[in-house]
Amino acid sequence: MNPTSTEAASPKPIPRDLARILGDCRDIAIHRLLLSFTALLDRVGDMLMDRASRTDVREEQTACLVAREALQTGTSGQLAEFGRRLRTQVDDRIAGRVTPRTEFAKLESDKLTLVDTHSMDEAVVTGNITRVVENLCHEELQLLNRGVGHLLGQPDLETARNPFAPAAIIDAFADSLQAVKAGAGVKFAILKEVNR
Repeated sequence: MNPTSTEAASPKPIPRDLARILGDCRDIAIHRLLLSFTALLDRVGDMLMDRASRTDVREEQTACLVAREALQTGTSGQLAEFGRRLRTQVDDRIAGRVTPRTEFAKLESDKLTLVDTHSMDEAVVTGNITRVVENLCHEELQLLNRGVGHLLGQPDLETARNPFAPAAIIDAFADSLQAVKAGAGVKFAILKEVNR
């Protein structure tokens, strides 16, 4: 398997004063996102309860109630995990350590395996949430890309490589849902409500 890397061959070091500014931006962004996601998770809990009360399908009702209960009991741990994962993702992206993407055309067919449906469903939902946010904030993202690109010494920085891009935030949030100790369906139910 030969994945191609999306990172530059050798990123030049960021000057100390610009690195400090990027670190401050990271800390402010994480603080504000934690506040926003606290309110978001409260709203998702309400939406899950509402969905459970409106459905006649017993399995869907149970799934919504279990997801709500898991969310209520695991919110503090999940938010702490979200902050930790987001900090790591932003730091890695600032340092130029971007996860390599696999070129599926170059893979040997006997090395391919099926993924479970929960993983696939979660990937579709997180991709959709990312696209919606990027579309809603397109103009703001262009300005953000320009500013962060200046700090990184990459004047043509694209959204996909921006350390503060919606993809980094949504991926950190989705990964942090592992802190909510429950079945795979719970994580998907929460992401589905965030998507709505």
